[in-house]
Amino acid sequence: MEPNFKAAEFSRLTPSERVKWCRQMAEEAARLADAATPRVRSAYLELARQWTALAEEIERELARNV
Repeated sequence: MEPNFKAAEFSRLTPSERVKWCRQMAEEAARLADAATPRVRSAYLELARQWTALAEEIERELARNV
Protein backbone atom coordinates (compact mmCIF):
# COMPACT_ATOMS: atom_id res chain seq x y z
CA MET A 1 0.00 0.00 0.00
CA GLU A 2 1.28 3.44 -0.85
CA PRO A 3 2.04 5.17 2.46
CA ASN A 4 1.34 8.69 1.28
CA PHE A 5 -2.09 10.03 0.46
CA LYS A 6 -2.01 11.70 -2.94
CA ALA A 7 -5.18 13.58 -3.73
CA ALA A 8 -4.53 13.55 -7.48
CA GLU A 9 -4.23 9.75 -7.48
CA PHE A 10 -7.23 9.32 -5.18
CA SER A 11 -9.38 11.50 -7.44
CA ARG A 12 -8.58 9.24 -10.41
CA LEU A 13 -10.05 6.22 -8.61
CA THR A 14 -13.62 5.18 -9.23
CA PRO A 15 -15.96 5.71 -6.28
CA SER A 16 -15.92 1.97 -5.56
CA GLU A 17 -12.12 1.96 -5.58
CA ARG A 18 -12.13 4.95 -3.22
CA VAL A 19 -14.38 3.08 -0.80
CA LYS A 20 -12.06 0.08 -0.90
CA TRP A 21 -8.98 2.27 -0.37
CA CYS A 22 -10.60 4.07 2.58
CA ARG A 23 -11.54 0.78 4.19
CA GLN A 24 -7.99 -0.51 3.73
CA MET A 25 -6.64 2.61 5.40
CA ALA A 26 -9.10 2.17 8.28
CA GLU A 27 -7.97 -1.45 8.72
CA GLU A 28 -4.33 -0.42 8.71
CA ALA A 29 -4.94 2.29 11.31
CA ALA A 30 -6.77 -0.22 13.50
CA ARG A 31 -3.87 -2.69 13.20
CA LEU A 32 -1.43 0.04 14.19
CA ALA A 33 -3.63 0.89 17.17
CA ASP A 34 -3.27 -2.67 18.44
CA ALA A 35 0.49 -2.22 18.84
CA ALA A 36 0.49 1.41 19.99
CA THR A 37 0.75 2.97 23.41
CA PRO A 38 -2.59 4.01 24.91
CA ARG A 39 -2.03 7.66 24.03
CA VAL A 40 -1.20 6.95 20.39
CA ARG A 41 -3.77 4.16 20.17
CA SER A 42 -6.62 6.64 20.51
CA ALA A 43 -5.26 8.70 17.61
CA TYR A 44 -5.00 5.62 15.39
CA LEU A 45 -8.52 4.58 16.31
CA GLU A 46 -9.78 8.07 15.47
CA LEU A 47 -8.07 7.82 12.07
CA ALA A 48 -9.70 4.45 11.51
CA ARG A 49 -13.08 5.94 12.41
CA GLN A 50 -12.58 8.84 10.01
CA TRP A 51 -11.51 6.59 7.11
CA THR A 52 -14.56 4.42 7.75
CA ALA A 53 -16.82 7.47 7.85
CA LEU A 54 -15.40 8.67 4.53
CA ALA A 55 -15.98 5.25 2.95
CA GLU A 56 -19.56 5.27 4.20
CA GLU A 57 -20.18 8.78 2.86
CA ILE A 58 -18.83 7.81 -0.57
CA GLU A 59 -21.11 4.75 -0.52
CA ARG A 60 -24.13 6.94 0.32
CA GLU A 61 -23.22 9.23 -2.56
CA LEU A 62 -22.99 6.22 -4.87
CA ALA A 63 -26.43 5.04 -3.75
CA ARG A 64 -27.94 8.46 -4.43
CA ASN A 65 -26.54 8.50 -7.96
CA VAL A 66 -27.84 5.08 -8.98
